Amino acid sequence: MPGALPGMPEAFPGMLVPLPGMLVPLPGMLALRRVTQTTFLVTFSPLRAMRTQKPRARLLRREEATMFRQDGARPARTMAMVCTALGLAAMIVAPLARTATATTPTATPTATAAPTATAIPTATPTPAATVAEQPPARRHAPESPAWEDAEAFAGKAFVYPPQGADGTTPPRPVTVMLHGMCGHPQSACAPFVDVSTSRGWLVCPRAEDACGGGTRWRLHGPDDGQLVEGSVRALVRSHEGEVDASAPRVIVGFSLGGIAAVQIAQGTTGRYAGLVVVASLVHPDAAALKKAGVKRVVLAAGDLDMTSAPLQEDARTLQAQGVPTRFVSLGKFGHGYPADMEERMREPMTWVAGGGEKAAVASGG
Repeated sequence: MPGALPGMPEAFPGMLVPLPGMLVPLPGMLALRRVTQTTFLVTFSPLRAMRTQKPRARLLRREEATMFRQDGARPARTMAMVCTALGLAAMIVAPLARTATATTPTATPTATAAPTATAIPTATPTPAATVAEQPPARRHAPESPAWEDAEAFAGKAFVYPPQGADGTTPPRPVTVMLHGMCGHPQSACAPFVDVSTSRGWLVCPRAEDACGGGTRWRLHGPDDGQLVEGSVRALVRSHEGEVDASAPRVIVGFSLGGIAAVQIAQGTTGRYAGLVVVASLVHPDAAALKKAGVKRVVLAAGDLDMTSAPLQEDARTLQAQGVPTRFVSLGKFGHGYPADMEERMREPMTWVAGGGEKAAVASGG
């Protein structure tokens, strides 16, 4: 056959005749394939994207929530750091300032005129009190209160002399007042100045351990009692012949100072005849009080103070066990001194020191 390739079977060229016709639709088929792929992508890709976007959206929302929480917590952390820094600075600076003022006792009132029963206090303001030791202005002015360096101790005591003391009167007994936690001797003693100085000396020791802007009692071992005795010995030394250190004393304690007062009163013999505890969670022991020579006890608290009910129960227990005890209500008040603290405690303080004839009661006052 003409045109046949050498060696090719004669039938094969005939087979190639339809080939161009078969190849003619090939471009159209390829185009159709592209159209089909495009249609598929247009139709199904959004659905596929929606499936993949849902987890991604949830992840974004979680990341946004995390960022929001972090952004909200950042100011709180910053404020906490600022407050902590300010608190540390106050704890460092306040004791230094207190020590500087204590070494130069300029809070002594001027002695240009003798104070009268209606005199207005002329002493410079005492340090701001803590733990609610903030009484109103006293009715009577103390006569030349001053700091005394405790003998053999680094501590000090703020001392109020007896009313009318002129160096010619007989030696007078001592009342000791212990301030509360992080408190100050001046503010804690304020409501007890008039009634105590009408009887004798009022000694208000300052605890040894720094606590915020004030000091606190240690409540373990003999440290607190030794500091009190060092303060009294310093008073006897500086006012020779004017202090009756052998006469039974009265010891008063507010809050944490009340616990220290009970420990000191029960830990000595024949030194304290009267014990006064104000707003303190402490339970005096009747047998220990009798052994120590304590004759009378006064427990006091505001009606809204958490110590009120326990102290009333302690008063009833001590009274039943043979220790004359009175509970004094400070009125509708919480943990601290009410405005009329001085008047509320005047008669009980006189009674606990051995004066007055009012019978001991377990509650009221």
